[in-house]
Amino acid sequence: MFRNMEYVYAVYKEMSFSRAAEKLFISQPALSAMVKKVEKRIGSPIFDRSCSPIRLTSIGQEYINCIEQITDIENQFLQYLNQTETLTVGSLSIGANSVFASFLLPNYIFSFSNRHPSVQVSMSEGNTDTLLQSLNSGALDIVLENYNFTDDTYDKSYLFTENLLLVVPKALLPDSDLERYQLDMYRPGIAANWTSTPCVPLSDFADIPFLTLRTGNDTRYRFEQLCERYSFHPNIHLELDQLTTVYQIACSGIGATLVSDTILRHTPPAHSLYYFRLDADISCRKVYFYFRRKKHITRAMEEFFRISAEQVQLHMLPSEWEA
Repeated sequence: MFRNMEYVYAVYKEMSFSRAAEKLFISQPALSAMVKKVEKRIGSPIFDRSCSPIRLTSIGQEYINCIEQITDIENQFLQYLNQTETLTVGSLSIGANSVFASFLLPNYIFSFSNRHPSVQVSMSEGNTDTLLQSLNSGALDIVLENYNFTDDTYDKSYLFTENLLLVVPKALLPDSDLERYQLDMYRPGIAANWTSTPCVPLSDFADIPFLTLRTGNDTRYRFEQLCERYSFHPNIHLELDQLTTVYQIACSGIGATLVSDTILRHTPPAHSLYYFRLDADISCRKVYFYFRRKKHITRAMEEFFRISAEQVQLHMLPSEWEA
């Protein structure tokens, strides 16, 4: 009854036969035929095709619930296999936002796979809500996040501390009197001297247009905290979804924004920008690997945490802003 369930689940995740077919690298008619065979076996439609986008029927919802339970049981068995000290078998699924997926996880996964080539590693990119949904369903083993979840559903393993900077296009500050606040991003070893640079008051940028992430994102929340501290009402010019996109648009001179040093450590400084340090109690945030509390930490997870921490020590300067 659950043969070919992966095809049904792909349609459910995309809520579109065409998009699911693209993800599965098969034709849409072939995918539709697969799903119809499953529906014929269970004697009821899984999807209501009369509306757009399609949606699950009541029986379809229960079928999806069962698929997720089956997948969870399979993952638990793989986790059991992962307990072997030699890590000769098993799998590990990791999720992260676009910044971490682009700049951090590839290096961590490469180092892990070099040492444990028999463990199959997969990576998913998405927003926080999507990643947590996958973590809760068992589709992901761990999620790398800079949002501080207080929900007791999750346990976490600390990785490093990330810092937010204010970046302002030079074209928007032609006669800047804020030189004493500026960070010299080009001087070697400058990170060690960041603590000696005073934090810039956000209220000094009242006439500057700002670029922000949409409400609900941790970076946006911290920006709003800074605005509240300085009784500052920003002129928000654009709201976007990805921090890398916001930073690239700021580089073009359209507006100021907050950007994480995770991005700055992996990209060359932009000559078109001024960089400013912000209040550490708001701009510093800890980055964790999150995993479900009810699931034991597998040997593969432990090893991935350890290797990732090694990579942090090798490739990142120690945070100087936590004091």
